[in-house]
Amino acid sequence: MRLENLRLLHFRNYEQLEVPLQHDITIFYGDNAQGKTNLLEGIYVAARGFSFRTRHEEELPQFGAEDWAAQLDYRDRYGENRLLVKRYRERGRRRKENLLNGTAVSPKEQYGLVNLVLFTPDDLQLVKGDPSLRRKFLNMEIAQTSPVYYDLLAKYNRVLLQRNKFLKQCRDREHLEEAQLSVWDVALSQLAAGIVDARLQALSGIREAAQKVYDGITGTHGALQLSYVQKQSGGEVPLETTPGREEWVSFYQEQFKARHRLDYLRGYTSIGPHRDDLEIVHQGRSLKAYGSQGQQRTAALALKLSELEFIRGVRDEYPVLLLDDVLSELDAHRREKLLGFINGTVQTFLTVNDRQLAPVSGDVAAWQVREGRLEAEA
Repeated sequence: MRLENLRLLHFRNYEQLEVPLQHDITIFYGDNAQGKTNLLEGIYVAARGFSFRTRHEEELPQFGAEDWAAQLDYRDRYGENRLLVKRYRERGRRRKENLLNGTAVSPKEQYGLVNLVLFTPDDLQLVKGDPSLRRKFLNMEIAQTSPVYYDLLAKYNRVLLQRNKFLKQCRDREHLEEAQLSVWDVALSQLAAGIVDARLQALSGIREAAQKVYDGITGTHGALQLSYVQKQSGGEVPLETTPGREEWVSFYQEQFKARHRLDYLRGYTSIGPHRDDLEIVHQGRSLKAYGSQGQQRTAALALKLSELEFIRGVRDEYPVLLLDDVLSELDAHRREKLLGFINGTVQTFLTVNDRQLAPVSGDVAAWQVREGRLEAEA
């Protein structure tokens, strides 16, 4: 996988921009609020079809403009390709198109065409932050390599929303309709089973990759352990392997039925993969509860870099890495380990305030960013 060129039109603070991307490492440096992150966002939007910074696409066009476009040229094992995402007004209505080599594609079809790993300062909260961060980490890592998993997630979220809506309606009417709720149980059980089964199957590869990176940074051997934690009636239960999809279907049908009254009173579904977590342990102790900030950041770094190894193991090629102002958040040792890991291995695009924070050599391009303009480093 190799990115080759980016074009932006009326995107954020860029009126019109074209920048080559074919180098091993591309550095965008300069003061804050000049447009460095906007470049990574442009790559991400063109590749994925949506932003990692906002759900509101009306924030993307340049001030005073309504239309915008982001185009990405890339090369994979099958040849050269072009992704174009554009939004414009036609006959008084806003339209958005996602195009692969000129042909319209759905968000589901686009996701995973270009494998990306994004690392931002927020990801350093991965270990000590909310469980939703770790679920998102798992979901994005697996979905990039499995369209089936992407589809399961989308369907699960829709059915979960409908079941929760029905529970709230029952609560408002002060009457629990168990027969209708059981219909939602069956649909949700099938989808939940597929998600948990896929997560547990993927976890062995994620665990191995994360341990390898963590050991390389810390000099330990096998100190980092990852476990999938499932919320059950008896509390949180760590899981190592999966008994199989059918067993999970039976498990969730029983659990949903047993929680009818509880879910009715709460107005939401109290068990399922949307409530599970990833437990991160260093030498037998929870890093979230007992780890130092340095240990937590090292584990977060290992988890993010494990995405690279995990995707390479499935796709037989490394994804592209986007580092948004992460180097300034790491100490010199972790910064050196990160740069040493990626240099010459993974095509990387990074933003920094201080150019000296990225002392990399080899096939490197550096651009100074000032007020939405790029100047190549001499």
